[in-house]
Amino acid sequence: MAAYDNEYINGYIEKNDAGAFIGRISIDGVSLGAIVGQYFKKDNETYLWLRRNRVLEYDTERECYKERDARPRWETYLKKGIDNDICAYRGEFIFLHFRYSIVGVFDKVLGTDKHKRLNLYVERLPMNEQTIINKIKESKQDGCQ
Repeated sequence: MAAYDNEYINGYIEKNDAGAFIGRISIDGVSLGAIVGQYFKKDNETYLWLRRNRVLEYDTERECYKERDARPRWETYLKKGIDNDICAYRGEFIFLHFRYSIVGVFDKVLGTDKHKRLNLYVERLPMNEQTIINKIKESKQDGCQ
């Protein structure tokens, strides 16, 4: 999987001039818009936390804008791993009752020398790993309808 012509596959995250990690993501063709990320260490492991950016909503009573979480809510944690000299961040998340795997791999942005971004690849897990859907099917088979 490679990005072509400065495009991305399912999403990306990169550091902006202010030092914040921002990007975009699309899951099964549904664009979630802007996402933000934060790197952190825990138990000597490096993780990346991704979530949807907060949105501004106008409060007509107070006549001002307030921040709120974007809906549907989405967040995931990716753990850093190195396989065959390739640094990749891997994780899983649930979105609209389906389980997905997500992999982030650093890549140079075409047309630049130093700028790198983390390209995100999202894939829905096979049906035998869809725990929520499989539990619903089991309960229907057991007669709990």
